[in-house]
Amino acid sequence: MKTRIVALLIFFTLGGFKYASAQQKSTDIFHDENGNTYHQVFLDFHITEIIEIKYTIDESPVEGELSTDGYSVIIKNYPGDKSVKLIVKDDTGAQKEVVKSRCFIDPVILEL
Repeated sequence: MKTRIVALLIFFTLGGFKYASAQQKSTDIFHDENGNTYHQVFLDFHITEIIEIKYTIDESPVEGELSTDGYSVIIKNYPGDKSVKLIVKDDTGAQKEVVKSRCFIDPVILEL
């Protein structure tokens, strides 16, 4: 009887460790396989081309691309504390400058 109780305790203890290790392997929905993050800047109008993207304070360049719908810009590895200045072309070909503060830059969820 005593050996059965000991065997059951060992079984449940090992099962608990297995469950705990499975919990730690959850995927990160904000980082891709290379550790990059992506953020999205929504615009009020349709754009056809991005001419320039840079941070407003230090005017360093930003790596970004136009979304498929043309209403937002996807920014790679946004630090989270800077405003972004975009120079874009709209449907009419007019060049526009848009400044978005960090409050209007949203993280992109890569997986659900």
